[in-house]
Amino acid sequence: MSALRKAYSVAGAILMLQFFLQLYFIAATIFTIVSANDNAKDVYSAFKNADSFAGLHAINGDLTALTILIMLILTFAARLSRQTKIMTGVLFALILVQAVLAHTGIAVISALHGINALVLIGLGGFLTGRNWAFGRRAGTVTTTP
Repeated sequence: MSALRKAYSVAGAILMLQFFLQLYFIAATIFTIVSANDNAKDVYSAFKNADSFAGLHAINGDLTALTILIMLILTFAARLSRQTKIMTGVLFALILVQAVLAHTGIAVISALHGINALVLIGLGGFLTGRNWAFGRRAGTVTTTP
């Protein structure tokens, strides 16, 4: 295996960690707000506290886009299959759509941000697993009778 193929695998593993962190940060944001007592002072304080988690979600989202861009570059450098190049390109397009959905200002459209996130996680996981360059691959395992 080439070092660039392994780099793609490592970037994919980092991407999956970033997706996990995205889910954690947004859940922490929501639960910080929801747990506030029903008075103006507590609600204001909860929003202030939740803002740090929301900020981490935004920063990690930007870093996620950078990771996907690196993966796209690695598909060409490692000479991965045409299908992998296209699917990683789709992953990059989806992360750009994700950024737009987060800032539309129209709740019905911005709600698609969560649906798009699930597609990103699925496609990212598929690409990482399919192009894993370490250890045995599912397709190469042989069994003896």
